[in-house]
Amino acid sequence: MSAVAEQVVGGFSSAVIQRAIDKTMDFLESNYKRIHGSEELLTKLCTSLTMVKAITEVADNQIIINTSLTKWLSNLHNAAYEAEDVLDRFDCLEIVTGKRKVSEFISSSVMALKSLIVPDEGIKMLECVVQKLDHLCATSSTFLELLKHSNPTTIKQEGTGGETTSRLPIDVKVFGRDEVLELILKIILGSSGSESEPCNIRAKLGARYRIGGLDVLPIVGMSGVGKTTVAQLIYNHENVKGHFMHRAWVYVSKHYSVKRTLQEILHSFKGSDPSFNYEDSLETTVNNIQSVIQQNGRFLLVLDSVWDEMCDQWNSLLTAIACEVPGSVVLVTTQSKRVADTVATMCQVPLAPLPWESFWLVFQYYAFGTTNVVTENNQALLLTGEQIAKKLDGLPLAAKVMGNLLRSRSNVDQWISIMESDWWDLSEAFSEILPYMGICYQELQPRQRQSFAFCSIFPQNYLFDKDRLVNMWISHDFIQQREFDDTRLEDIGSKLFDELVQRSFFEATFDNKRYTMHDLVRALAIGVSSYECFLHRETSQRVSPTARHLALQVGNQSQIHELNKYKNLRTILLFGHCESNTVCDVLDNMLANSRSIRVLDLSHLEVLRNMLPNIASLRRLRFFDLSFTRVNNLRNFPCNLQVLYLRGYTGNYIPQSINKLVNLRHLHVDATALSDIPSIGQLSQLQELENFSARKKTGFMINELKNMQELSGKLCISNIHLIKSTQEAKDASMIEKKHLEVLELRGRNVSKDVLEGLRPHSNLQELMIEGYGATTFPVWMIRAHIFTKLHSLHVENCRLLGALPPFGNFPSLKYLTLDKLPSVKHADGTTFTSLPNVEDLKVASMTSWIEWSHAEEDHGPLLPHITRFELHDCPLLKELPNLSFLSSLSELGISYCGDFVKALPQYLQLLACLKRLSMSYCDHPLLLSGHQLKSLEYLHLRKCGSLRLVGGLHNFPNLRKVNVLGCPNILSELPDQSTRQDEQCVLQLTSITTDSSLLHRSSFLPSVRVLEIAYIEDRSFTPVQEEWFEQLTSIQKIVFNSCYFLERLPSTLARLPSLKALQISVKPVAARENFPRTLDELIMDFPAEHESNFKPGSLDWPNICHVPYIRINGRTVQNLSTDAASSSSNHQI
Repeated sequence: MSAVAEQVVGGFSSAVIQRAIDKTMDFLESNYKRIHGSEELLTKLCTSLTMVKAITEVADNQIIINTSLTKWLSNLHNAAYEAEDVLDRFDCLEIVTGKRKVSEFISSSVMALKSLIVPDEGIKMLECVVQKLDHLCATSSTFLELLKHSNPTTIKQEGTGGETTSRLPIDVKVFGRDEVLELILKIILGSSGSESEPCNIRAKLGARYRIGGLDVLPIVGMSGVGKTTVAQLIYNHENVKGHFMHRAWVYVSKHYSVKRTLQEILHSFKGSDPSFNYEDSLETTVNNIQSVIQQNGRFLLVLDSVWDEMCDQWNSLLTAIACEVPGSVVLVTTQSKRVADTVATMCQVPLAPLPWESFWLVFQYYAFGTTNVVTENNQALLLTGEQIAKKLDGLPLAAKVMGNLLRSRSNVDQWISIMESDWWDLSEAFSEILPYMGICYQELQPRQRQSFAFCSIFPQNYLFDKDRLVNMWISHDFIQQREFDDTRLEDIGSKLFDELVQRSFFEATFDNKRYTMHDLVRALAIGVSSYECFLHRETSQRVSPTARHLALQVGNQSQIHELNKYKNLRTILLFGHCESNTVCDVLDNMLANSRSIRVLDLSHLEVLRNMLPNIASLRRLRFFDLSFTRVNNLRNFPCNLQVLYLRGYTGNYIPQSINKLVNLRHLHVDATALSDIPSIGQLSQLQELENFSARKKTGFMINELKNMQELSGKLCISNIHLIKSTQEAKDASMIEKKHLEVLELRGRNVSKDVLEGLRPHSNLQELMIEGYGATTFPVWMIRAHIFTKLHSLHVENCRLLGALPPFGNFPSLKYLTLDKLPSVKHADGTTFTSLPNVEDLKVASMTSWIEWSHAEEDHGPLLPHITRFELHDCPLLKELPNLSFLSSLSELGISYCGDFVKALPQYLQLLACLKRLSMSYCDHPLLLSGHQLKSLEYLHLRKCGSLRLVGGLHNFPNLRKVNVLGCPNILSELPDQSTRQDEQCVLQLTSITTDSSLLHRSSFLPSVRVLEIAYIEDRSFTPVQEEWFEQLTSIQKIVFNSCYFLERLPSTLARLPSLKALQISVKPVAARENFPRTLDELIMDFPAEHESNFKPGSLDWPNICHVPYIRINGRTVQNLSTDAASSSSNHQI
């Protein structure tokens, strides 16, 4: 990016100057006593900065490529930064920093009058800065004259910044990729026609050998062509979800490590599983991955945006995930042909720019929100849009970025201005920045541009955490509050980030809080920030001497000493793995030369075992990350920290003195460590405290929460039964915590007085109460109308509660759960009223509940908008209201539900919209018909002995998955002859779990692909049941689970043409002619004493040795595909 680096200033000079003005005004407007000369210098400084700010506001709105002009602006930046640095050196003797925006967060009582001590050195530096600014002011007229004649393009400001763009539908359409999608689906799923075997597809497409049962399919194409979008469509395809037992998506950082990538794979597999831990060793991570795969079978893994750096370690990665489970697929997206050649075990899928016909549709979709644009009303926009679209080279990303921008501009003159922008003609000067990205950058406000430009220091393919990045912006004062606006900086920054996402500067991932930046967008960020942001790598180009924000990739030991040249830094971020202790000395020296550091990230630097000496003196440090280092003496933290990360440290390592960091707004430590910090209430600015365990010990009592009014997000307070009185509970000041969104109050036999004192703020969105011990709720639960934002309420384990509050008084309530309330006997219209907005209602373990009444004439319709209803363990329920609300349900789950199941037959005709039905332990006679349950997709039945399906499963046209156990009469309505019914009616049904309940000769199910047989109590199958197996013409996998007495498999399995996988758990069966010759995979789990019967050389081995992949009790006995691979050369067939 050298050409750009020397020629462009980032368009946010006015933001840099304004920040220096604000800081200067802070000192001038404060009540400090000043020594002679300092006030005059500060006044001159403010005057000069104010003068040049007007110039920068003009310059920010133009494209400047004149070298002299960019140099003048660069010098101005440096002077403004130096001014800030000088002011940072002034020794303000106060408890907290004297900066205006920080001081607003603390009590005014802390801000006493103090002397401003400006040492002689500081005065000299201030004089030097003022002289530089005087010189720049003196030459500003020359700058303006040159600017006037440099033929720049001025950004038209009208209508920008304040407008909001309408959002496109979530299910964004993709154009021109149908053939590619069909090809990829055919490869990874296999043909659905006569060529049912996936291997036939691979052979046709040029397959190479498969490594450890894995197929690797690369999608290769240039940046912006839509590789990730295609992969996302494949990942979310319904057939893919049904085919693969597990799916994982990992964005591969260009700063690649095997361990980190494997951890991300495991994290994607496990989701929110609390057992996942980034601290685990590489060996533990590999073992956990293999355990997940072996337990759940074949998987799909998407490795998105893979670069050449991964090629050298590809085999190591593949070995870790190749658990020899046939059918698993790794889908790789890459720009590199080398990567595609290295990883592919089959054909590569090239992705080219879209042809004009398809691209014009994409462009219209983003620019107009539809592809059916009314020509008469939009003639001028269409003509202008077509000329713009032809400049975008068929790249879908370009259509999205430019289309979104145009969609917020309804005036044709604005479109013409964009079409005629000079960015289209600057391709030589900005060789790595596409013009449409530059145009969108121009539309941002200066502070938005500066925040975006800062992101250039992060490595390629970096996963941005939204909150973390916003906190870095705040630490650098990129985010500012408006006067008289009490909106928190985090909320302002979050909004700014969302605006960048909306303009496609960031792309959302499957994780709501993590985002990626496209390569083309990153090139723009580098181009507009290279004079102050730099990523130091092994092959780094010449760095700007004015760099203020630095990221280091420290993998190359030979270059460590080069880092000593960096001075006056404000950001240091470390990436990579370093084994040399030398880096610690070099870093400490850098800190000594950069006293104005605001952001310091040393996380994962395992060679760091002691706190760097110079860290304690960094008075301006606000963001500090020491996570997963090995510092054993955590102490001497800088006093002005706002954000501190200490992930990976247990409570024993967290110093109790951490509660002295009174400016701390975000403390990221493990939950157990956080609960062990005494007097945490001193951290009055803290915004996250997910768990607080009330104790009787001083420093851990509930009054610690009193002054923590900035808490936001989720807070769980446990052991609230230890609180003695209403007043003690009120000492927590829960009613003052207006930023709190989720509150959990947990205890045992909690008194009414205590819960009364814990009344939360009316802004609360989710509330859980567990262990309440009184018969009625406190007043604030009765007067529920004050909680206008509460949408989720969970009440659990309240043993004595006999009277439910009027839940309908919560005006926004959508999700209501009542669980373990054994004393409740009645619920009437006063209790539930109409619950007008409730969408999800779950009632469980109300074992004394007898009456549910509701008078619509008094309270309105019951549950008018409910879509999901569960009723469990309410065996005494007798009296019921009119259940007309069932007509809106998409999910219904019932078990042990008293007379509810008896009343259900008269309402079955209302269940036309029901998609999921779950019934357990419901013995009342009930007939279910597909004519009534027309939309049913999932059916789960347990121990419903009197339940019958009229016409069998064939009458449920949309049924996809069935799980039926312990329902012996479910198909008794079918005729007792072998008449095959219309197979077209059940083409959607692909998965069945059952015992003998569904093994009926007339239940013809040719579409089923996955079958699990469980809890068969006989030693063998009857002839009728064996005949039933024979009609499963599409079956691919059969599992026999917990069939403790079964000794033989159905003989008809040998005649199933599509059967590829067989799994047998708990008990071995005889291995004879029953094992089909088509099997690719055989997995058996049973007592170890039977293993020897199925190993090579045993009596039963000849009957199973034809199966390519055999695993017994978690160990691979045979894998012919791997054996073949290891003996063959690496070539395409």
